Amino acid sequence: MKTVFVGAGQGCRAVLELVVQHRLATLSLEILGVVDLNPDAPGMRFAREQGWPVYTSLDDALGLPGLELVIELTGINQVRDEIYHRAPQNVRVMDHSLARVFWDLDEVVQHLREELSVKTRLEAEIRADRRRLQEILDSLPDAVMVVDDQERIERVNRRFEVVTGIEAAQVLGQPCVEKVCRREEVDECPDPSAPSPTDCHCPRRSVVASGEPITVIQQQSCLGWSQRDGESYYEVTATPIRDVEGRVSVVVTSREVTEQILLKRETEESAHRFRQLLSAAHGLITIKDLDGRYQVVNPSAARFFGLPAERFIGKTAGELFSPDVAATVTANDAVLLGTGGHVSHEEPLVLGNEARILLSERILLSDYRGEPVGICCVSNDVTEARRLQQELVQSEKHAAVGKLAAGVAHEINNPLTGILTFAEDLLEDTDEADPAHKDLAVILRETLRCRRIVRDLLDFSRQAAPNRQVTSIQPIVRKSLDLVQNQATFHDISFDIDLAQEALAVRVDPNQIQQVVLNLIINARDAMGGKGEITIRSKERPDSGWVVLEVRDRGCGIPDENLPRIFEPFFSTKGEQGMGLGLAVVRSIIEQHGGRIEVESAAGQGALFRVTLPTERVNDREEDRVAS
Repeated sequence: MKTVFVGAGQGCRAVLELVVQHRLATLSLEILGVVDLNPDAPGMRFAREQGWPVYTSLDDALGLPGLELVIELTGINQVRDEIYHRAPQNVRVMDHSLARVFWDLDEVVQHLREELSVKTRLEAEIRADRRRLQEILDSLPDAVMVVDDQERIERVNRRFEVVTGIEAAQVLGQPCVEKVCRREEVDECPDPSAPSPTDCHCPRRSVVASGEPITVIQQQSCLGWSQRDGESYYEVTATPIRDVEGRVSVVVTSREVTEQILLKRETEESAHRFRQLLSAAHGLITIKDLDGRYQVVNPSAARFFGLPAERFIGKTAGELFSPDVAATVTANDAVLLGTGGHVSHEEPLVLGNEARILLSERILLSDYRGEPVGICCVSNDVTEARRLQQELVQSEKHAAVGKLAAGVAHEINNPLTGILTFAEDLLEDTDEADPAHKDLAVILRETLRCRRIVRDLLDFSRQAAPNRQVTSIQPIVRKSLDLVQNQATFHDISFDIDLAQEALAVRVDPNQIQQVVLNLIINARDAMGGKGEITIRSKERPDSGWVVLEVRDRGCGIPDENLPRIFEPFFSTKGEQGMGLGLAVVRSIIEQHGGRIEVESAAGQGALFRVTLPTERVNDREEDRVAS
């Protein structure tokens, strides 16, 4: 519409700016010119800037060809009336009061544009949210399907397409019962309002019926059944979601858990076989954690200790057994934890008033990272076997030593008596200042010791109790050395003596322990053929209450096949030179003193005999325990 503006004040400039900004596009104004008496008015300057004609004469403007509309913006009624009077008949006039519609119309347009902008932005955000939601669903490892209240498929993810082999475009908006559900599953619950979830095997319909999310394991899933032949399992979760109008859609997710189910079944079968093995085993089997609390106890172990198996679980040995039994079990567990791998122990226990012996193997259990997690102990009750073995050994010793004792009494006692008599007479006739007096005293003392050795052989067969007294181990060793160092058979033997500086007090029979030391020294001499070095050391194990005496030779060593037999009576590798009683007597004496003897050797590398004896305080505790 071809238009002339009359009055070029600030209001005119504002309207012209709206035209330039196309904010009055609905009016389709074509500016023919601007009229004002002041050529420097704001509207006049803006019109010239835009290239529009400007006029100072109203007649010139009203005479423009094709003029259709005059907009009066002077605000002067006289000017308005003159325009009405002078304008051509076919030209419409809009006075300054009606011109306010420009600003009102602009406000309406601006408001509509703002609403449109907000709507456009919201729609873009909704589209972006939907894309992000789809991207999130597509990133999930589970197949996802969203079904609306009319059982139509609203949304699926990429995993759905993979496991079903159906593209999303083929199922969106389609009934799920026709596209993905198994027919037999739908037939089992044709009514979506089934009274309870258990009445229907379709997860979606179960959720609609119950209103609560559910998770089930299905051997065939509607979101994966077509992809696997044979045995397969799926974990299907259905969750209801409600829109603002209360309509219920259901999100169905499915993941294959065949491997987990089969692994669980295998684990359960392994556990069942393990329980069967525990129940059938005659040996005692227990498993404890690193704190010593029982986790597994088989029936044999429960019967041995006289307690129900369930009483063991979660408790320690200290909570179940007497202090002595608990101390033995705990100490052996500590040995395993300190060394790792597995260890073997012979465990003497007193249950009630009955002494029992267990032969136990302990194994350190570890997890998949190799970290220790528990202790498995497998034990056998060898009490009866040990008793029979001891009786057999004792009977063999009695038979052998009985024969030997008769010969010893006849062949040795008579000469010893003569030697003893003449030695006593000579000793009485010799002045104490005479150098021979001391030698005669040694002869007398050693003759008496020989008589005691004969008696010791008889004691060996009878298991006679030692005559114990508190003494130090060092004087016994030194006295034994005094007896052998001057003998001709030891002239080519050197001794490396390393005895503890402090007194190592033990409660022993000095004569018997001296016999032990002498036997070990003589055995070392024989092993080296009368030439070499014998090392003797004594020490006390820190915080253990045990004294250790070691005798080492550099001789021929002991072959592996002979090591288990060297302490057996009458076992000897010396031929006619040995009777095989020396080490047997040594072990008998040491065990009667509550100690033990061990040997380390290999062929051609010498031998180390280690005697371990309890100190006086340990003996005191043992005697107090026995007395109690």
